[in-house]
Amino acid sequence: MAFLYTLCRSLTVGLVAGFVFGAFRLIKRPRYSEQEALGHKKLRNILTTALKYVTLLALLLGLVWCGYFLAMGALLPQQAEYASALSQLIVSVLTVISILFAFFEFVSSKNT
Repeated sequence: MAFLYTLCRSLTVGLVAGFVFGAFRLIKRPRYSEQEALGHKKLRNILTTALKYVTLLALLLGLVWCGYFLAMGALLPQQAEYASALSQLIVSVLTVISILFAFFEFVSSKNT
């Protein structure tokens, strides 16, 4: 647990420092040329398409396995707590994936 705490603390410091230095760089650097902006837009479109399919796959797999654990909990009452815990874990992971996808779509649509 101490390692996970140290990792999260380090990531927090790195993200804050990155945002501060990134904002400074954004203020100091001139705007992108038309060719650079077009290249970034193409890359964003490729990444958005790939991320869309990965997210859809994860959601469908989550639906399948949550259905399995629902059936397990209903048919095997002694396994109900286990099935409920794994279903909650799957839903938690899918929530994080969906939030990341929504954030990427928001950033992507804002820059077009």
